[in-house]
Amino acid sequence: MNMINEIKNISIFSGLDRTGIKKLSKIAIHRRFPKNSVIIEEGDTSTSLFILILGRAKAFSRFEEKEVVHEFFVSGDFFGEMSFIDQKPRSATVVADQDCDVLVIQRNDFFEVFLSSPEFTLNVMRGLLQRIRTSNRQKNDLFFLFSQQDLYDAHLDTIKRLVLAAKYKDDNTADHIIRVGRYSALLAEKYGFNANEVQTIRYASQMHDIGKLGIPEHILLKPGKLTFEEFAVMKTHTQIGAKILSNPRSEILKYGHEISLNHHERFDGKGYPAGLSRENTPVSARIAAIADTFDTILSRRPYKQPCSIEIALEIIEAEREKQFDPGLVDLFFENIDEIIIISKDLNSDEDVLLIEFDRILRSG
Repeated sequence: MNMINEIKNISIFSGLDRTGIKKLSKIAIHRRFPKNSVIIEEGDTSTSLFILILGRAKAFSRFEEKEVVHEFFVSGDFFGEMSFIDQKPRSATVVADQDCDVLVIQRNDFFEVFLSSPEFTLNVMRGLLQRIRTSNRQKNDLFFLFSQQDLYDAHLDTIKRLVLAAKYKDDNTADHIIRVGRYSALLAEKYGFNANEVQTIRYASQMHDIGKLGIPEHILLKPGKLTFEEFAVMKTHTQIGAKILSNPRSEILKYGHEISLNHHERFDGKGYPAGLSRENTPVSARIAAIADTFDTILSRRPYKQPCSIEIALEIIEAEREKQFDPGLVDLFFENIDEIIIISKDLNSDEDVLLIEFDRILRSG
């Protein structure tokens, strides 16, 4: 590696004359870090400054056993400046996200160069100040995020209990809620939603039938076919659900609102309540429609016995471009092995807790 050329290309060292660059090249240590190796350990008392020449690294810390990523570094970035300045223990861990080439500059050696050029000193101070300001903003954002975590958890717990109350009245079980959420999350992921959106759709889709809280039980639990008038009442559960979830302030409730209102719309425009067709129906509701229908076919209801997976798959295929978005049907069948695993497996801790809560409700 030509150390002098590498140092010239680093913005923080602009303003350093040729003599200073030569001095810096003599004290800088070139090190290579394989992917996933630790460059800096949180709590470490070293005070070196690190400049990334090649590759990518990430800085993170741990909060309540969770890894919180602060930022990523790419070629030309520097890190470790806080301990370099105040000589206090490292506040974050930095790991090579790819194979990395790094220049390591010891604090004491650096100051000889630092004091030799006023222009260089000013440029370094400007760069360090900008990094400190950025770090403070990130720290404040993280403090806000963690302060909201308990509120988010309580909010999610309330949603789960409300969903279970609706399913309890509908004589369904927590199993159905969980499976609809997991099918929907899988399809959302394959469709291209990001990780946060996938989790949001997972929980929001569990609210698809929340409006059944407003349907009379003699209709909801009727063992036979509904009359025309009874079915008209049943169909209002979409609008009741939308009213329950109206004026949402969280992403989960926003998706829950559109799923609750639109999950009985059809691709061919013959659904309810608004007769929307094709892409006029939100994709979250189109996803939930397949998930709910598939699991309902497999489940026991007051008016029907459970059907086999083979029959359920035949119905999903037959409803391509009728009830269901053909692109989502394709995704469904492309991932059928995972779909079938979900239909038979409810083993996560969260699933078990939700099922146990459902059991307690029913036994009481």
